[in-house]
Amino acid sequence: MTVHDEPPLPAARQEFLSWLAEVPEPLQSKWRGRLKSDLNHPHLSVRLELYLHHYFKSAGWAVEIEPELSGTPNSPDFRITHDADSILVEAKTVLDEQTITQETQRSRQLADNLTSSLSRDVIIQPLSGLPSSLPTKKIRDQIEQRARTQTQEILEFDLSDVHQGTPYSLKIIILPRASDSPEPGAIGGTISGVHTITIGRRIRDALEQKAGKYGLMDTPFIIALYVETMFPAHTEYELDALFGDREWLVPTRGVRVVTERRKPNGFFISVREGRRRHEQVSAVLFYRFKWLEDRHVHLAHIYHNPFALRPLNTDLFPGVPQMVLGDGGTLKWINGEPDDA
Repeated sequence: MTVHDEPPLPAARQEFLSWLAEVPEPLQSKWRGRLKSDLNHPHLSVRLELYLHHYFKSAGWAVEIEPELSGTPNSPDFRITHDADSILVEAKTVLDEQTITQETQRSRQLADNLTSSLSRDVIIQPLSGLPSSLPTKKIRDQIEQRARTQTQEILEFDLSDVHQGTPYSLKIIILPRASDSPEPGAIGGTISGVHTITIGRRIRDALEQKAGKYGLMDTPFIIALYVETMFPAHTEYELDALFGDREWLVPTRGVRVVTERRKPNGFFISVREGRRRHEQVSAVLFYRFKWLEDRHVHLAHIYHNPFALRPLNTDLFPGVPQMVLGDGGTLKWINGEPDDA
């Protein structure tokens, strides 16, 4: 965004800058720095937030950025309000593990050490260029203080400071001590035990990081994802993540008919103690930024959680492809289908 001038890049850059102008200060200056970052995570994540902010504002919603919530130290990215409808929106960018090469060994070692000392998975994502030396003891003390006072919550917060005259900013994500996830997610950051996982698994891990941040809420809750990986995140991977990995049943005798079912590991359908685990999440929105021959487009589609405690009215998103539970308990698209090309 800051170094290339080949068409159609200037048009895309100008559009994002025009959306940035809609963001009030002081967040506008903060987001501008992320948009100019040469690190993938801050640059791509602010693209998603700019899209969401512009989309809801242009659709007539009132948008509050990082609102405070009672009973939790975490703040969602947005609270949007339209007449009697109010929705919390949390944004998350999912990247390939190759982006970890952009992170420094200092932040990787710091995350490893904290994961070991706290017995909690700690993810550290640089949001800016880092100084030549990092005040690791100071950062470690700040993170440990937050983690040890709130051991059963997913914590997500930014640490910003100046060291030896160089400003720096880090996003910190701390998963609960009693997490039931068998492996850490390693989504777009630096974490102990990095490993290769499928796109569907990456999506599930990203959703898990966001789902429990606020506990039970009286407000509908949307998680918005921007999946930027080497292989495109087609709807088949999204369905695997939300409704379970596909299994093919091949009979050994009798009629040779291969049938398909889904494992009960989907984000929407997984169960704990007889209840759906993520009933507090009303829907998941997927955002896509696509280059065409001579222009770019922004696309979005929504999967509604059929087990949500606070379901969303599909009329709130006119023209947006949405997957809903239809008659007979089957899933169907309304307002068209996503473009997987």
